[in-house]
Amino acid sequence: MSITEDEVFAQAVDNAGFLWCQRDSAARDPRYDLKGLAEVDARLAAQLELLGRGGPGAAEMCAAAAVEGGAGEVFAALLLALVRRDQGDVARWIARGVEAPAIARGVVSAIGWAAPGLVVKDVLPALLDAKAPPAFRAIGIAASAAQRRDPGPALREALSAEDVRLRARALKALGELGFVEGLDEARPALGAEDGAVRFWAAWSAALLGEARGVDVLLEIAAGGGALAERAAGVALRQLGAHAGARWLRGRGESAGAQRVAIAGVGALGDPALVPWLIERMGAPGLARCAGGALSMITGVDLVKEELEGPALEETGPSDDAEDEDVGPDPDDGLPWPDAAAVARWWARRRGDLAAGRRHLWGREVELAGLNEVLRRGNQPARAAAAIERCFLRPRLGVFEVRARGERQRAELGG
Repeated sequence: MSITEDEVFAQAVDNAGFLWCQRDSAARDPRYDLKGLAEVDARLAAQLELLGRGGPGAAEMCAAAAVEGGAGEVFAALLLALVRRDQGDVARWIARGVEAPAIARGVVSAIGWAAPGLVVKDVLPALLDAKAPPAFRAIGIAASAAQRRDPGPALREALSAEDVRLRARALKALGELGFVEGLDEARPALGAEDGAVRFWAAWSAALLGEARGVDVLLEIAAGGGALAERAAGVALRQLGAHAGARWLRGRGESAGAQRVAIAGVGALGDPALVPWLIERMGAPGLARCAGGALSMITGVDLVKEELEGPALEETGPSDDAEDEDVGPDPDDGLPWPDAAAVARWWARRRGDLAAGRRHLWGREVELAGLNEVLRRGNQPARAAAAIERCFLRPRLGVFEVRARGERQRAELGG
């Protein structure tokens, strides 16, 4: 039975939405590196190109899917509208992201994916206009940051905005873009009551060389909560091996405190702490994140080195409708380590990495090694390398490891 043209385009619409979701997850997944991300991007680009050749009919199918669909469907519909320069549809899908924050990732991703010529002249200026509502300006700043493009005066104005979502997004952009000149505006936010505003102020301040930013991140890490592991993962990179080890000794023994400590050990990168990580590989709630920290320090692939063990517990969201813990598994994509096998492996390999010196992905932390991790490491290691590189060269900003693979390769020189 032959397939009609409409069926081909309908399948392309489904594929585009699915592939965007896949690449959105892949950008943070330890099973992916730049090569793997670029392969997903190539498949997504092929579906978008096919839809672009489909004319108004394909555009209508995309629009119908976006009305009922999620971020991936809105991504495809908005990107087609940008390519067609249909300002009405562009405004329509951007508004969808404003109305539904869960959709905003697809909106920002589409603007970041698009060729600069499609967004720089009309789309970004309209979003960043001082008269635009705060939610639109927040998307404009996020999209500018995704393109690693200076939002101009809109960024400085947003740093003191009353709207906390806009202010938090502007503070995050300071670090992403290496905007050292904005530190004066960021400092007051280090004491903000809103958690997101305070975290992103501290995150950017730490990246741009402000010691108080590191202190605030350590306070957030010590306090627990949703941002604690992420705070530790940045702050410990700035402390250095000895000061970092002292801070880690003060962590408690609860599962939450131990996860924060593991994130800190992975960020600190001192091979002397590997035995401590191996000890935690026997605890179900800690094993995979400890294995991830080991890989962050040493670069070991637990699967390829046959250091993977059986699962210590079932994973994934709860099936209980009354259980509030229905979010994604924070260790998704990480293998279960075999603690005994890892201990034997480390006994053979411990001499390869100098204790007391910071390492990332098996390399001492210095600029040439960080650039190599950006080319060859998995996505979490690449994200860490981007942070470390910003510490060394703040005005470079944070390399965008979620950008289109072909653009990343061009920037990294292969």
